[in-house]
Amino acid sequence: MKNEKDEIQFQLTEELWDGMQVLEGQPIASLVIWDSSLVDDNLDSPVADEERIYVDCELYLANQTLLELYGAAILYKEADEALAGLQSITATLEQLADTGAVLQEVAADQENSLVLTIANQSGESVLVAVTAWLETTWDALPEEAYT
Repeated sequence: MKNEKDEIQFQLTEELWDGMQVLEGQPIASLVIWDSSLVDDNLDSPVADEERIYVDCELYLANQTLLELYGAAILYKEADEALAGLQSITATLEQLADTGAVLQEVAADQENSLVLTIANQSGESVLVAVTAWLETTWDALPEEAYT
């Protein structure tokens, strides 16, 4: 029997949501933000770093869970526009990581796409709307990780 955790997911089903709820409250041990995204493959022309909205990133959780997030957009609030610019996205996520970020909530949007809330100890938070994701485990943090 194939484990759903080893497959790329595009929609948060009730079964997947039940399994991911245990991740709520997990500290983020490290993160990696890539300068491109899998969603770039569907675009007619390359995206400049200053205009980038979607990034791929890896969240290394303290419980050894690795969430590989593809086509992730970062928003401060649900009604806000997504952050634009690789530098702005990276700075926002790194600032949260610097101040004790945790995976606060696992939720879904109207289309059942994954939405994560990442918050720090000061109460600052962002929403991470995800196009696709893969849940695996990690043994060691990669050298390029931000901790």
